[in-house]
Amino acid sequence: MVDTAKIIVKAGKGGDGLASFRREKYVPKGGPWGGDGGKGGDIIFKVDPHLNTLITFKTHKTYNAEGGKPGMKNLNTGRNGKDLIIKIPPGTIIKDNTGKQLYDLTKINDEIIISKGGRGGLGNWHFKSSINQTPMVATKGTIIDPLELNLELKLIADVGIIGLPSSGKSTLLNALTHANVKTADYIFTTLEPNLGVLQDHEIIIADIPGLIEGASDGKGLGHDFLKHIERTKLLIHVIDGGDL
Repeated sequence: MVDTAKIIVKAGKGGDGLASFRREKYVPKGGPWGGDGGKGGDIIFKVDPHLNTLITFKTHKTYNAEGGKPGMKNLNTGRNGKDLIIKIPPGTIIKDNTGKQLYDLTKINDEIIISKGGRGGLGNWHFKSSINQTPMVATKGTIIDPLELNLELKLIADVGIIGLPSSGKSTLLNALTHANVKTADYIFTTLEPNLGVLQDHEIIIADIPGLIEGASDGKGLGHDFLKHIERTKLLIHVIDGGDL
């Protein structure tokens, strides 16, 4: 079960300002005419209710937003860089590289800007003055340092179904919510948590894998599975009647 990940994100660099001058048929010595650079794209985390693991981040670890475009002639500002939206499951905790918690995103469609794009540089028209009518100066766009982030998932559910493997947890979830979870008569059919919604009541039920004999000693998911039932209001412990 993939419930932790380390990633690097980098917001887009601001576009550079332009140093240019107005040159037209009847304006041979026009003033400064260089536009500003566009803003760099932001890095945004957004909660997606259709996700329930962090498995995507195990293979894709680096995320870069688009940079802003340079300023243009005729005082035209460069295009802003596109924001990069990173989708995460409900219950994702975002921490910095020291382990300090930054955000805990629990609500559907929650979103936060984790890193803002760089400001665009200034075109040379900003530097015109009474003593300098033809400034050759334009500034560079701001470069944003990358962020190293730790992601941790704690499932969001009203009810958690726990029990030994192959005890009927997924069957119960299917019966209550029509979740169509795979079931079979062998252990570890459920390798990832499954979520379903109890019809007409909007109650979210989670089938939690990982509770096996010896879990308290670190076997299977060990104590890690506990964080997935931490937010639940009710636990259903399923016991295989055939073992009684």
